Amino acid sequence: RGYLIAAPSVFRAGVEEAISVTIFNSAKETTVQIQLVVKGETVSQSHGTVLDKGTIKLKVPSGLRGQAHLKVWGNRHLAEEGYIFHNYTTVTIDSKGSSVFIQTDKPVYKPKQKVLINLFMVTSDLRPVNDRVKETLLSQCKICW
Repeated sequence: RGYLIAAPSVFRAGVEEAISVTIFNSAKETTVQIQLVVKGETVSQSHGTVLDKGTIKLKVPSGLRGQAHLKVWGNRHLAEEGYIFHNYTTVTIDSKGSSVFIQTDKPVYKPKQKVLINLFMVTSDLRPVNDRVKETLLSQCKICW
């Protein structure tokens, strides 16, 4: 008997994170509870039942940043049957991130050739970012345009 909890080490604020739960050789369903705790205060919690394996979603509140404890219980109440466990780990909460993709019209350029680029900025769920981006381009010759 045993269990495996797999969760990201970095959570994103404002995002629903998925925590994977596997209970080995379990004959009965296990009630799994998950809490995200910041400075001793529970900021988010979720639960679900798992027979062999499953995923539990945990909504990370917006505006959080820094370190937090991710606490996980299996069959927290002793009256329940099934596998009983408790564990926690420290996770990092970052602000909701975005990525920038840069596309050029050629893989290699010759000196003095015009460079054409497209910039794509997307959220962590690959949706377009609806914000303005201030851009500053600097070449190897230290020329800004």
